[in-house]
Amino acid sequence: MLVCSSPTFAQTFTSGSTGALGAFAPATNTTVTLPPDGVLNYTTVTIPAGVTVKFSSNVANTPVTLLATGDVSIAGTISVDGQNGEAPKPTTSAGGVGGPGGFRGGNGSGVNGSIAAAAGQGPGGGANAPLAFNTPGIDGTYGASGNFISLIPLFGGSGGGGAFTGTSSGIPTFSGPGGGGGGGALLIASSTKITFASTGVMSANGGAGALNLFGSCGGRGGSGSGGAIRLVAPQILGNGSIAALTPATACIIAQATGRIRMEAFTNTLSGTINPAPSLVASPGPVTATSNPALINVPSLTITSIGGVAVPAIPAGSYATADLSLPAGTTNPVSVIVTATNIPLNTNLTMKLVPIAGNPSLFPVSVLSGTPSLSTTSSDVTFPSGQVSVLNVFASLTITAGLFPFIDGEETDHVLMAATMGGRSTLTLVTKSGKELPVSQLSQEDQLKVVMAFDAMRNETR
Repeated sequence: MLVCSSPTFAQTFTSGSTGALGAFAPATNTTVTLPPDGVLNYTTVTIPAGVTVKFSSNVANTPVTLLATGDVSIAGTISVDGQNGEAPKPTTSAGGVGGPGGFRGGNGSGVNGSIAAAAGQGPGGGANAPLAFNTPGIDGTYGASGNFISLIPLFGGSGGGGAFTGTSSGIPTFSGPGGGGGGGALLIASSTKITFASTGVMSANGGAGALNLFGSCGGRGGSGSGGAIRLVAPQILGNGSIAALTPATACIIAQATGRIRMEAFTNTLSGTINPAPSLVASPGPVTATSNPALINVPSLTITSIGGVAVPAIPAGSYATADLSLPAGTTNPVSVIVTATNIPLNTNLTMKLVPIAGNPSLFPVSVLSGTPSLSTTSSDVTFPSGQVSVLNVFASLTITAGLFPFIDGEETDHVLMAATMGGRSTLTLVTKSGKELPVSQLSQEDQLKVVMAFDAMRNETR
């Protein structure tokens, strides 16, 4: 559960945009290629009526972070929707690609069932269909509880599960339908204001799961969940439409599965917003160069697996492995984790999520080194012939008095999580279970966190 308190700042905010890309004002439908970090630095953004802007995902599949030094005006459409799953065909039907920062839908099964259907990717990926003809995949969910409203870290929706082989007169002649991709993740921050015209649309909807061989619902692919949209500016104004939904199809009604958050000193936006947004009365940190700014916090990174270095920018996709273990590698496989600014007595847990089957947890050895830089390892058993995703988690027990309060409660421990090669996230947790990302704290409280970690480092020496 993530419970967000509104940080206290003076009535100023800057997005951190460098303005390097100048003004963005497309006159026709446009697909923007994302840079490696997903950050687009504009001066102003103007999307006219009748124009749709989409984004081409980068290798790391980061969310879209659109920053502006001036006004953002939306009369057209900004979309990070997931793609639909492929319909049944004589070969395998692919799952739909997620929007930027979202996750892919599961492939449908092979024609004769020799290739099982795949589950949707992402934390809320829909289950794949069981081994029975004309059985559906399950719709994806966002993958976080309803109390996760901060959208830090920002991530998109999860994919729907693939369906099992269709039949014609009892003969399996076509593949199972593919699952829809999850909606993407979009952050827009302006140093002045974000304004919607009545024709303005912003969407992070999931893709639809394909229908079965006969165009009916019995063996359909699961649909992708809605993604996430976060808007940050001194003012958010106008009357438009914002959506992060599992899409309506012939089989299901639209589901409010995504997340929407708006942070502004003044917010008078009306119109159709689904699901209902989380509203905060002041803009929070966006990047290291925004004001308020994110500060350096402890990190946790998976750096090598079986002696093979993890790429600097892993894709984290089941479609193509980021690394392959050498021939002859036997289980269990040593996974190395590097930590910075973390007490040496911190407990870590390793989680493996294969492309098919149940996830597994593995113990992690005690950290070795210094509190400022340490390493550890975990012996992980990988399933044969499958691509798997690894995650590592840390739970830090700390002296409560050193850390900020969360809704009047003392901080009991700190939760840290990192995906292979990805950024760490740091969350304060109370005894009652309330959680608050460190990046949502005021600058003053973020400084308290840094000082508290300094104190713990001194205690462990």
